[in-house]
Amino acid sequence: MIIKKLIKPVAIGVCIAILGYAFVELEGSRNPIKYMEHLEDTVVTIDSKNVTFEDLAFYILFEERKVEEQARIYNKDYTKDYWNLHTNDTFIQSEAKEVVLGMAIHDHLFYELAKEEGMDELTEAEEQELSYSTTDFWEDMLDVQLEHLPCDEETINNQIRIAAIAEKYQNHLARELGPSEAAYNYDGYYYSQIEAEHDIQVNDKLWDRLVLGDITLRHSKLNYINGLTDEDKKKDKE
Repeated sequence: MIIKKLIKPVAIGVCIAILGYAFVELEGSRNPIKYMEHLEDTVVTIDSKNVTFEDLAFYILFEERKVEEQARIYNKDYTKDYWNLHTNDTFIQSEAKEVVLGMAIHDHLFYELAKEEGMDELTEAEEQELSYSTTDFWEDMLDVQLEHLPCDEETINNQIRIAAIAEKYQNHLARELGPSEAAYNYDGYYYSQIEAEHDIQVNDKLWDRLVLGDITLRHSKLNYINGLTDEDKKKDKE
C-alpha cells in the first residue's frame, strides 16, 4: 500500500559526473545542518499548520534506504559516488531530497483534507493492510539505519499511518473525480492543481542546508572518480 506508492525508479543508465564530488563540497561549504538538532523546527507550513523536520523521518528512512540499495548495485565499495551522480539534469541526492519533501507535503495536505471530510479513520481491512505495510517497512530497513533512527519507532509508525490515510483520500479522489490514482500522486498533474489552492511555505533557510544521504546512513568512503573501485585504481597504476 503506502510503501509501494513511494517507489520512484531512478534510471540505472545514469551519466557519470565527476562534478558530483564538487557538488558535495559546495553543499558542505553552505554549513549543512545536523538533522537531529532540528527535529522540532518547522520545515514547511501548510495552510498555517507546521510540519517539522521530525515529521520527515519516515520519508527520510525510506528514501535513503531505496537510494542506498541502488548505490550498492552501482558501486558497493563507494556508495556515496552514486548519490553524487548527475542524471536527468539534477543530482540523485537532490532528486531524492525533493521526493522526501514532496511526499511529506502531499501526505500532510491530504491527511488534513481527509480529516475535514471525516475520512481520517481506517476500516478493519485498511488497518490490517497498514499493519502489513508497517512490518514490511521495518523489515526492509538497513542495519545501519536501525542503529541511527532519527526518532522513536512509535513516532515513525504514526507517520506511516498519516501516509495511509492520505493514500485513502487520494484513492477517494480518483474514484470520485478520475482519471487515476497516479494523477493524485505527489508528482501528479491533478494533485498539483489541488496543491496550488493551498498556502505552502517551505523553510528554505534550513531545508536548503539539509544533506540527504547522511542522516540514517554512514558513508566512510568517497571515491573522487565515480565508478572506479580500489582494484580498478590499482590496475590503472600498474
